[in-house]
Amino acid sequence: MRPLRISLFALPALMVACASEPPPPPVRAPAPLVAPTPAPSAINVAPPGLDGRWSGRAQLAAGQGQECRRRSMPAAMTVNGGRAALTFHRGDTLEGTITTDGMVRFADASMAANGTFQGRRMSGEASRQGCIYNLSLTQR
Repeated sequence: MRPLRISLFALPALMVACASEPPPPPVRAPAPLVAPTPAPSAINVAPPGLDGRWSGRAQLAAGQGQECRRRSMPAAMTVNGGRAALTFHRGDTLEGTITTDGMVRFADASMAANGTFQGRRMSGEASRQGCIYNLSLTQR
């Protein structure tokens, strides 16, 4: 009877030892490669014929208070390849990009301006320290 007892205990141990290992997890197929999104095409292409030098004035708008001491100041602008640099009397320069419809916006920490090009003229508005000026420039 002794050999039977050993074989009863040995049988489960042998079965565990001989059991095959569980199969490895299935290999996942690699995710399909997604092409990167192409860069957007340029949307701010300025109308032709604006490159060059522009000059004019910034005139204080009606209804401004006494704190706006400067009534008028010279303004100059250079346009090149859809970019515009607007300079006022003390050399304060603002830069902006001209849109396809001929509009431009300028801004820095102390000053902002916007304008619209129509042929050889640009008109708009500038504001500085609470004072609003009407801009009028002509291409030279």
